[in-house]
Amino acid sequence: GTSVLNDVGEFYRPKSLAKVPLLPSPDRLGGEWVSRYLQRVYPEKEIDYAIFSHWHADHIGHADFTWDKCAEGDWRYRTLPDGRKVDGFLCVAEDFRVRRCYDHQYPNRGAYGSKDTSMRLLVPWVEAEAKKGLAVEPFRVGALDQIALRRDPAGYRGVFSVRNVCANGKLWDGKDGFRDYAAEHVLATGKSRISENTLSMGFVIQYGRFRYFAGGDVQPWLKAKDGRPVNYEQLVGERVGPVSLCKMNHHGCDNAMTEGFVRAVRAQAYVSCMWCPWQAHPKTLERICRIGSYDGKRPFVVPNLVTDIQTGAKSRAAYQLDASGASHVVVKVLPGGDRYRIYLLEAADESMRVTYEREFVSRS
Repeated sequence: GTSVLNDVGEFYRPKSLAKVPLLPSPDRLGGEWVSRYLQRVYPEKEIDYAIFSHWHADHIGHADFTWDKCAEGDWRYRTLPDGRKVDGFLCVAEDFRVRRCYDHQYPNRGAYGSKDTSMRLLVPWVEAEAKKGLAVEPFRVGALDQIALRRDPAGYRGVFSVRNVCANGKLWDGKDGFRDYAAEHVLATGKSRISENTLSMGFVIQYGRFRYFAGGDVQPWLKAKDGRPVNYEQLVGERVGPVSLCKMNHHGCDNAMTEGFVRAVRAQAYVSCMWCPWQAHPKTLERICRIGSYDGKRPFVVPNLVTDIQTGAKSRAAYQLDASGASHVVVKVLPGGDRYRIYLLEAADESMRVTYEREFVSRS
């Protein structure tokens, strides 16, 4: 009964990405579609935890309020009757009350040169809601008790947990602390600007033998204080360890999901959130399938949409699906955590028709 909402992005539509359809349709904002889905499947009007992985529009929303009805290549938003402008996560916040939220930089927002429009969208909302009771606090890297069950936690002690793995370049050290790789990078290079993707927040949800990792758009490139290159993404994977299910870092683009990370997590199944033709990239899919999962089998790779780029690649064999249509991905973990099911839902409308279903044995 405890709810966690991790990122709600908004449509971003350069003309070069026109081959990817806006589904169910471009008539509503991305945040509106998410909110409508939540209202169908979630009976409560409160969300216990909102987690904002990093300040990018495809994860949070944007504050580029230059025009209302945009042609392809432009940002979009909605103006409410009281004059407020919303998109992305704020669409959900119109319909649900959020009890507690975390971003990857609080209380030092803007650290490492972040000036993304998403921060300008979200921070005013956070400050206003904090006056009404929204709890805002730093995301404690390494913590095992910050994101906790709100209903019957004693009944799941030792069975369920959420581990805070990384945020803003800080990485859990595997014990009781963390190492600040972003600070070391600044010290080594003398440059304070770091990619927002690399600074993404990541966490592991564990229920029995089932483990799931989500790390936003975490990427590999940083330097240690001695100047040597550091594959930060691989280090994150080594702290995470083997998982049943993994959301692909940076949508499965070729500049993430490096071999070191994939070897560390060796997920049984991967899901990819995509909004352009090269997500997930054929090279990424080949890498995932070549390395395999922790049980020695080929991973189950679930794209939202199989594109021309993927279909024409050798990695087409990566997909263990008969259907290649656009889909919403739903994962349900069965009581006890020993088994879980992956469902694909029709994405062209709101029917929630199940087009594919498969059950797995959790092996982590």
